[in-house]
Order: sequence, then structure tokens, then C-alpha cells
Amino acid sequence: MHRLLLLVLLFGCPTEEEPPPEPQLCDGIETVSGTSVELVEWVNGIESPVHLTHAGDGTRRVFVVEQGGRIQAITQGGTVSEYLDISDRVHHLQERGLLSVAFHPDFANNGRLFVYYTNPAPAGTTTVSQFRVTGDPLSDTPDPESEIVLLTQEQPAANHNGGQLAFGPDGYLYIALGDGGGAGDTYGNGQNPDTFLAKLLRIDIDGDAPYAIPSDNPFVDDAAHRPETWAWGLRNPWRFSFDRVTGELWLADVGQSDREEINVIEKGGNYGWSEVEGEICYSSNCDLSAFDPPVWTYGRGIGISITGGFAYRGCAMPDLHGVYFYSDYNYFNSPLFSLNWDGSVATEGPVYIEQTNSFVSSFGEDEFGELYVLDHSIGRILKLTPG
Repeated sequence: MHRLLLLVLLFGCPTEEEPPPEPQLCDGIETVSGTSVELVEWVNGIESPVHLTHAGDGTRRVFVVEQGGRIQAITQGGTVSEYLDISDRVHHLQERGLLSVAFHPDFANNGRLFVYYTNPAPAGTTTVSQFRVTGDPLSDTPDPESEIVLLTQEQPAANHNGGQLAFGPDGYLYIALGDGGGAGDTYGNGQNPDTFLAKLLRIDIDGDAPYAIPSDNPFVDDAAHRPETWAWGLRNPWRFSFDRVTGELWLADVGQSDREEINVIEKGGNYGWSEVEGEICYSSNCDLSAFDPPVWTYGRGIGISITGGFAYRGCAMPDLHGVYFYSDYNYFNSPLFSLNWDGSVATEGPVYIEQTNSFVSSFGEDEFGELYVLDHSIGRILKLTPG
């Protein structure tokens, strides 16, 4: 668990500039439906933002990934400064580019961060690399020449790169990759166990170089599977997140032509692509019972390309604790959706904004659990605030 999150649970949430004089616990507040939510523009001038996260280092900064190859650091006051530029080695086309960053759980001491990007040589190669801040992690920037490549995977098409990294509460690094692109599982990776594609991977970056396989990964003793696999049968896992209270792993998977889906990922789960799309058969004679079902789906009357979000655990709207927020990268206008979740069944949540006037590419969470929305086309960051 990040150091700053422990401080929040013990001493409460900060004001805009300083911690409150009296403790105000954020944890353990019962969710009550009814809070209205507004999306307020926080920062603009970001180029094609696709990911936002924090370093858990106590600085209260957030870091936003620009698809073209840069990472920007942003203070709570909204000041933007360039943090890392690796555009010289990033292939940016359609769904390719620099897609994610994740900071080591002990970043404040070791200065290690990890990125997911598409390499131009050969074009379409997914690359997961480590960079390091060689000075003070709390004030200095990473050295672009400190790159250590952990793993690569050729992507045969320019879509379905998946493209996210995140550390779980177990301290391991999770990596999401799509099925290799095309349409209809062109390259047959959905149910192919012997590839990184169409998978959620889990690796130990503190073990052997360049990484180790956690001994409790579900397929370490199954020669048919890549041992890095944590879950499989994914089409294009576009954004996943961990609930910072329950540890549950929420993953949104972009559909083919009928269903967008949300999964709460289980160890070793097979989510069915390309036998299954959402809760319906995609192949002609699929066995739905052979696969792990999604917790939520919707059809083309609602959206066309799901954008996964977060279970809200912030301070500003305590009655929405545990509500999962997500969106859809809609060519007309991305909405804001929410779900209630009781641990086994999802139902429609208390918040719905039909028009955000944005193309929502991603959500982000800061150190205190407040949520942000990234507008890919206009290049701005919106913050979820009480209405």
C-alpha cells in the first residue's frame, strides 16, 4: 500500500494546499446514492492524454501520459512540467504510442518507474521498460537513457494494443495486452495460451533480472500457458484498476460489434474472447459456461468503445465510496456512467452524465482517491467534483 494512502487513512484528506487541522477519516463511510457529480476542467494543453496516475510519494503530483511519447507532471495547483520525453523511440499511430506509466510502490526511495509503449523498430512492438530517477525521486526527473527493457511483444495490427501497467496491492506489476488487432480475432490469439497477446500478465520486477514469475501465478506449472499469465481471453483491455480498499481488479474490455463489457478479474480467469463477446456467443457454437462471465455489459445502443475507470475512494464525495465510474470513447460524445457493486452483482449506479463534451480516453486517480477524466481530443483533464 502506498505510504500516502496510509497517511490518508490515519489522518484524513488534505485541503487544496494544506492538510486539515483535525483528522477526517475517509475510510469506512457507507455508500449512499444521490450525490450529484460535476466534471470541472482542471488542466488543459495536454497532447492526446491516455493515462493518469500518481507516484504515491507524498508530493501530491499526478502524472499524465501523452500518446506521442511524453509524460507530464502536474502539481495539485495545476502547474504542468515535462517529466519524461521518450518520443524518439515511440511509434505513435492509431492506438499505438506511449500508453501507460506505473510507479514502483517504493518509488520515493528507489526512483523506479515503468512504461508501456510501441516501438518503431519493428513498427508495432509493444515494449515494457523501466526508467529510473538517478537523483532525488521527489524532485528530480527520470534519465531517458536509463531504460531497461523488461519484455516485448510484436503487435501485428495498429489496434487492440491494450496498453496499461499498474501495480497491484500485492506489489506485482500487471500488464494488459490486446489480441493483436484486426477484427474478429484475426490472428487467433484470443484463446491461444502460448502468447502474451489477449492477456493480463503479472510479473515480479523485484526478483531476477529482467523480472521473475510470481510462484502463485495460475499457470506456472502448465506448459501450455505463458507463466506470466494472470487472466486471458481478452479482446482489447482498455484500462483496468485496483480498488484501493478491497483490492478487486476492475477491467473494461472493448467489444467487437455487439457488447462492451466490464470484468472483475479472477486469478486464472478466461473471459472468452473470441468464443464469447460479453455475455453472448461470438463463435457459432460456443459454450458460455466454459468462460468467466462479465459483471456488466451494454450494447451498441449505448456506446461503441468502453473506457474503464475506478471504484471511487476519495474524500470529496464519501457517499459514493465504492461506486465504479466508467465511460465510452464515443465519436459523438462520451458519457459518464457508474455502477453499484455488492461484491457479486453490479447494478446501475447513482451517477449518469449523458454528455461530457469530451472524448474520454482514460480515468485517473490521485493519491487521495479523487478521480479525473482525460479528454483525448481537446487535450484537457477534468476532475470529478460534488455537484
